[in-house]
Amino acid sequence: MSKFLGIDIGGTNISFGVVNEDCEFELSGNIETDKIATAEQLVELIQKKVKSEFKGNLAGIGIGAPSVNHRTGNIEFAPNMNWGDVVPIRQLFETAFTIPVVVMNDANAAAIGEKEHGGAKNLDNFAVITLGTGVGLGLFLNGEIYTGENGLAGEIGHIVIRPGGRECKSGVMGCLEAYIGKNGIIQTAKEKLEFSSGGSMLQKYSPSDLTPAEIFMAARKEDPVALEVMDSVTEDLAFGLSMLVNILDIGTIFLTGGVTQSGNILRRKTEKNMKSMVLPNLRDKFELKISELNEKNGGILGAAAVARTQLETI
Repeated sequence: MSKFLGIDIGGTNISFGVVNEDCEFELSGNIETDKIATAEQLVELIQKKVKSEFKGNLAGIGIGAPSVNHRTGNIEFAPNMNWGDVVPIRQLFETAFTIPVVVMNDANAAAIGEKEHGGAKNLDNFAVITLGTGVGLGLFLNGEIYTGENGLAGEIGHIVIRPGGRECKSGVMGCLEAYIGKNGIIQTAKEKLEFSSGGSMLQKYSPSDLTPAEIFMAARKEDPVALEVMDSVTEDLAFGLSMLVNILDIGTIFLTGGVTQSGNILRRKTEKNMKSMVLPNLRDKFELKISELNEKNGGILGAAAVARTQLETI
């Protein structure tokens, strides 16, 4: 039975695991991204973990990472990472492990995971939106993952929704990620708290401890400031997703990532906002879902699936 190492590199956490053909994890681990100073350090830590805790043989490695050019195998100018402008992530892992490595945008890997193991098994056209530190898009069109001319398709987080607005770490002004990424949500909450008249349960948190989880939990309890933040986030997210529906006639959109831990309140409010932004003849023809793999390390499963499907045909 072939076994693959799947690695999901995010702006906040890096998860990895050895996955067999039955999608069972034989090893798993998690590292906080800000504790990794260089890609070389990441390779060393994962290699040490695998060597000490996994005694079998790996057939290959699949890596999902932000701002990946899958043609070169490099992470290129990732706005939420500090490992350098161009990181030869595929080369580093191939050199260390001496086995084949496949690298893909993390949202594309999540979409492949959804196709292989989640709710998209019978779908040929769908999108997966990753909501975390960054905001990404994995897109299946006519049964195939769409990667674009340069292998960089899917950067929905960097579409401009407010020209001249907040500066994103990418250098783009007013992009979607600056408002609905993890840090953008927290910034919105801080701004609204500053001008609130008091009485919000969010005021008990110090600015450094405030997270989207606390904000959305407060929204479920009808906290007025948290509800304002939720309304702002879901309106902006709906704006971005309505573009997908209007331009590509996408019927199913899956939400995944840390920000979606708030569950159905995020989905319901976003879908309601989308109804007013989508063409009338498409309003009843799309569905917004929370990914079935949200609690099952879908990024790792997707990365391992990318490795299996591409390497076993070589």
